[in-house]
Amino acid sequence: MGAAAHLEATTLPVTPGGEAGVEIRVRNSGGVVDQFTLEVVGDAAPWSSAEPPSVSLFPGAEERARIVFRPPRTAQVAAGPMPFGVRVQSREDPAGSVVEEGVLEVEPFTDTFAELIPRTSRGGRGASHDLALDNRGNTRLNATLSADDPDRLLKFDLRPPSLVADPGTAAFARVGVRPRRTFWRGPPKSRPFHVRLEAADGPPMSVDGTLLQESLLPPWLLKAVAAAIGLLILAAILWLAFLQPTIEATAREHAEDAIDERLGQGDGADGTDDGSSSGASPGDDPTIPPLAGGAVPRDGRLAPESTLSADSDTTLFLTDLIFSNPDPSAVGDIRLQRDGEDILVLQLENFRDIDFHFVTPLVVTAAQTVTLVCDSPPCPDGAAVFYSGYQR
Repeated sequence: MGAAAHLEATTLPVTPGGEAGVEIRVRNSGGVVDQFTLEVVGDAAPWSSAEPPSVSLFPGAEERARIVFRPPRTAQVAAGPMPFGVRVQSREDPAGSVVEEGVLEVEPFTDTFAELIPRTSRGGRGASHDLALDNRGNTRLNATLSADDPDRLLKFDLRPPSLVADPGTAAFARVGVRPRRTFWRGPPKSRPFHVRLEAADGPPMSVDGTLLQESLLPPWLLKAVAAAIGLLILAAILWLAFLQPTIEATAREHAEDAIDERLGQGDGADGTDDGSSSGASPGDDPTIPPLAGGAVPRDGRLAPESTLSADSDTTLFLTDLIFSNPDPSAVGDIRLQRDGEDILVLQLENFRDIDFHFVTPLVVTAAQTVTLVCDSPPCPDGAAVFYSGYQR
């Protein structure tokens, strides 16, 4: 009991995007009137149909139906053999259902798209593009790459030189473009070129691109250089016309005031440093010439136990100080003070000998006293400051 079926052809060629059909004979091998439904099973089922989808037969009767295949033109329908089945199912006797099998021979098709990204590049020494190859066909694509330009002004570097893309996938290559000759100045020059793709089972393709070759020197450089030269000329004019004469006049006035002040002073008096001074006045030592304005040179050594002050009716000007610390293990601060106020504070662990020169001298009047003290007395043995200057 049940159904009996027979396909007119078990192998059927079909083209994606097209249509193909095959007839099937259905016979009622049971003893009662029965209805039979026809259904395609397998990978071809989504795009297949039976016309009509069902038939009703008396016992022993037979009827024909048509199975139609309409595969879409997409990469998901792979080229090559595709098995299918047609199930004939009895409503009265489900156990008596049958399946007839066949094979669809899906024909290959090619659908390829290629694109250069970017289409136009810029550069003075060269640039690069990405070549995207999209395989929209249903067979594997093997393509070799080549490139040229009509004027033969460019060199190309294709990596890789060939591409392989399975159905429904994309492959990429880097296209390096370099001009054969460069230029330093001038407007950009357009360099068109072509990239060709050749496949063994399809027509060749060509993709157009352009290199906008720029000069090696950017256009704004000359403007920037001209602006810089203009600024330098303006600065020179300001210096020569305004700043230099003003500075020279000011310096000349200060120098003249200092000379007048020194010439207006009388001869300075000599003095001692409470036993710590080793200097001498011109009256004591004829080998020491007097300073301008009647100033008298003075130098000596100031120890922590001694004091330094100017002679009566004079002012002491200190221009050089040399601090000495012969004890490498000494720590703490050593201070040079004037009337108890710090002039210089040094850390003993940071120096052995250190000197200072003052463009503007330290001034000590006859009423003031300079001392050398330590934060943690006593000071290390031999610690002292050697001074040099003049008084008037």
